Amino acid sequence: MEQTDLKSGRRSFLIQTGTILGIGIAGTVVPGLLSSCQRNESPVISTVQKEIDVTQYAGLQTDYEGEKILFKGLNENMPILVIRKSEGNYIVFNTKCTHQNCEIDLPDSGSKTILCGCHGSFFNEEDGAVLNGPATTNLQILQSSFNAATNILTVTI
Repeated sequence: MEQTDLKSGRRSFLIQTGTILGIGIAGTVVPGLLSSCQRNESPVISTVQKEIDVTQYAGLQTDYEGEKILFKGLNENMPILVIRKSEGNYIVFNTKCTHQNCEIDLPDSGSKTILCGCHGSFFNEEDGAVLNGPATTNLQILQSSFNAATNILTVTI
């Protein structure tokens, strides 16, 4: 009978010890898990300014032509589209189509349109406006400024 009491005592000790350890671990892990599930009402939006020497790109030497330029790690690893409207006048688009996030094509300088080859949306090269769907939202224009003295286009991504 002493052996049965000894086994029962060990069992009780192990159960109590396991319970205390489990509560301790849960007490430290659960609050972290719960806080990670809470919505961040004010997300931090990080912007980066990148400089582009427009003299280095053949597509930026002629009006209504453009170049796709990729900055790794930015813009969800999609290139931006820089279009020269006239000398010293550039517009910069996010290349993500507003329909289903496919990458848009280079502009067709003859028709001054930009095509999304995935589903056939057409956008105006002047301002990114939807000309023909299925997209219903204009292309996103990225903030940019041009320094004529240095031929540097600064783009905020």
